[in-house]
Amino acid sequence: MEVGIDIELNQRFENVSERFLKKVFSEREYSYAKTFIDHASKLCAMWCVKEAVIKAFSDANFSFLDIEVLRDNNGKPFVNKTSKLCAELEKRGLSEIKISLSHSKTHSTAICILN
Repeated sequence: MEVGIDIELNQRFENVSERFLKKVFSEREYSYAKTFIDHASKLCAMWCVKEAVIKAFSDANFSFLDIEVLRDNNGKPFVNKTSKLCAELEKRGLSEIKISLSHSKTHSTAICILN
């Protein structure tokens, strides 16, 4: 089992450039966040998930676009297991990426557990 966690200020994502957004978030992630008035906290929470996943894998080399945060039919967030993520999980004898995220008016946080 491996664990990663991250916390960030939501305001970091209030006035970010389109260029930055395209380097960090998939079209599906950005489209989801845009549906909310307070989209900065949604972007920040997804950033925290990506950081937590990177920390949990520690020595793997992922880009932010390798880690995509999606929602199931009930709205529960999950990490889309791309071939790169699956290969890293297999290499470590693991199969699951579990995440939890939360945000307040000022901060967002996320935790990732690899099992």
